[in-house]
Amino acid sequence: MPYIEVKVFEDRFEDPSFSQRMVEAVTQAMISVLGEEVGAESTVIVEGVPRNRWGHGGKLMG
Repeated sequence: MPYIEVKVFEDRFEDPSFSQRMVEAVTQAMISVLGEEVGAESTVIVEGVPRNRWGHGGKLMG
């Protein structure tokens, strides 16, 4: 049973369909690697992080 956590900038959630599309896409990726039977057993959590709490290359994004 795959358990996948996805962290994205929280402003992505301004699009009301974002969460659903992300969950579907990640689930499809798991199915493409592990097989169709894994789809119903996959858990995907999408979490928003403020840009001012996200760093890359030693610098904050926000």
